[in-house]
Amino acid sequence: MTATHVNGVAVIIDEPAPSPISRPGVDVTFDQIRHLLLADGAETYGCLHCPYVSDSISSVRGHLKAHSSKPKGQVRKASKPATPAVKAAQTNPAKATPRRNPAPAARDLSSLSLGELVERAQLTEQMRAQRDAAREQAAQAYRSADDWKQRADDYRLRLEGMKGRAEASDKKLAQIRALVK
Repeated sequence: MTATHVNGVAVIIDEPAPSPISRPGVDVTFDQIRHLLLADGAETYGCLHCPYVSDSISSVRGHLKAHSSKPKGQVRKASKPATPAVKAAQTNPAKATPRRNPAPAARDLSSLSLGELVERAQLTEQMRAQRDAAREQAAQAYRSADDWKQRADDYRLRLEGMKGRAEASDKKLAQIRALVK
């Protein structure tokens, strides 16, 4: 039940709000936050569950807590934040691998057409290829950095050796000058 009017102005377009993590080729949207275009050309954001509207996505995100399934009087227990993998490792080392929750879009797959499913599969493959290429580049960068570090250490040791020889040469030169005078 999204708002149909905002300050007396009719809503003409109601669509999922784009997420700031969207990028070209990958549209990420908020399921419960609506992007509203008003008849006067203004844009605002609204709640999917009630007529709440705001000019800020973060305000609507905060408002969504009012629609959570927790009882209102329940107080959250303060504790140290720990990742699921850390908790699992502490309780049972065999379960130390983190589990990933399916993407929010995975719930909506039944409503997608075959073309959209194929397009998402292709995007997934492209993203995996990009990820693998980035990992390979990172591995090459680490190898290159290790190589340069080794070279720098070698040059530092050589320089220290040259410094010792130069000091010894300066002493001998001073002795020779003393003898010549």
